Amino acid sequence: MVFTGAAASILLVALVFVVATADYYVPPPTTYTPSQPYVPKPTTTYTSLVETPQYLPKPNPDMAIEGLILCKSGYKTYPIQGAKVKVVCPIVDSYGKLVAKVTISSYPTDLKGYFYFIAYGLSLKVKNINSCKVKLESSPLSTCKTPTNVNKGVTGAPLSFDNSNFLSHDNLILYTLEPLYFSSPVAPKPVY
Repeated sequence: MVFTGAAASILLVALVFVVATADYYVPPPTTYTPSQPYVPKPTTTYTSLVETPQYLPKPNPDMAIEGLILCKSGYKTYPIQGAKVKVVCPIVDSYGKLVAKVTISSYPTDLKGYFYFIAYGLSLKVKNINSCKVKLESSPLSTCKTPTNVNKGVTGAPLSFDNSNFLSHDNLILYTLEPLYFSSPVAPKPVY
């Protein structure tokens, strides 16, 4: 079988087409559609399950003392500005023997007779804070200078945990005392 020019070229093209389609796959043409633009996913915010660390108090918190100093003159009672109290604490050795006494004076009272002071480091020196006593020290008024023993102002008002609060933000034990009183000097009784 001999093919002439035109038939041979058609046969050759058909043969190439059969060979080309048998060995290679050519996908049909597609139209290009652009994909959606990139949009990042919103980030999720997480709250921590771990709480913020709590303030850890020092082993020996400092102590603060507050109270009022008033004048009792007859039936009248009024605050004393500039009056002071003192804290007296015994220091004992390991055998319980008195070694020394620590005395700390307060700041003068304000216009309303209120005093507040912090005894820094006292809890390190004194083993038993309950043995400390708060006593009246001085009054600037000449008409009201005599300390009275109302609420143990002369013998000493004890510091006890019953009248204390722990202030965690300041690491303080705050002792609140009952009001202490000075009075007018008592005239001596006449001797007959």
